[in-house]
Amino acid sequence: MGVTQDVAEADHTAVRVALWRALHVRADPPPHVLEDEIGLGRLAEAGFDPGRPAVVASTGVTMYLTREANAATFRLVAGLAPGSTLVTTFLRPPQDVEPDQRPQLEAAVKGAKAAGTPFLSFFGPAEILALARASGFREARHVPVEELDRRYFRGRTDGVRPSRGEELMLAST
Repeated sequence: MGVTQDVAEADHTAVRVALWRALHVRADPPPHVLEDEIGLGRLAEAGFDPGRPAVVASTGVTMYLTREANAATFRLVAGLAPGSTLVTTFLRPPQDVEPDQRPQLEAAVKGAKAAGTPFLSFFGPAEILALARASGFREARHVPVEELDRRYFRGRTDGVRPSRGEELMLAST
C-alpha cells in the first residue's frame, strides 16, 4: 500500500520570478507567480489540508526574515495538525562560528547585502530552540553539523563538508 503525499511550494516573489524566467525565457510569469502572500488560505485553495499532519521545509529562509517574521512563521506552522514537522535552517552569528569557517560565512553575509537581500536574523542553537518552543512547538531539536557530517558526509573523498555557519532545526507539533 502506497502513501499519498501532497507537495506545495511557496517562495519569495523574486525567487519565483527568477525561476520562472529561467525555465521560460521569453514568457512573463503568470499572476500567481507574482503573489507575495501564499498563506494557508492560498495553500488550502490548492488542496492543502491543515487538519492533516504536514512536513514544512523552510531551508535558507530564516536569515532573510526579522525575528518577528520568523516567530510569526513558526507560530503558523506550529498551529498545523498534531504530528506536523518544521525542518528549517538557521545561520549562526558570525562571531560564534569557528575561525576556519568564519570567512565563508562572512563572504555570504557580504554577498547577500550586495545583492540587496541582507541577512536580518542570526540565531544560536539555544535561541532558535527557545523561539520554536515559545511559538508553540511541542518539541524542537537542533541537529548539529557534526551529526549531519557523520550521517551524510562520512567517507566522501572530495573534501565536501557541511558548514558550521548554517545549521538545522527540527520542530514538531
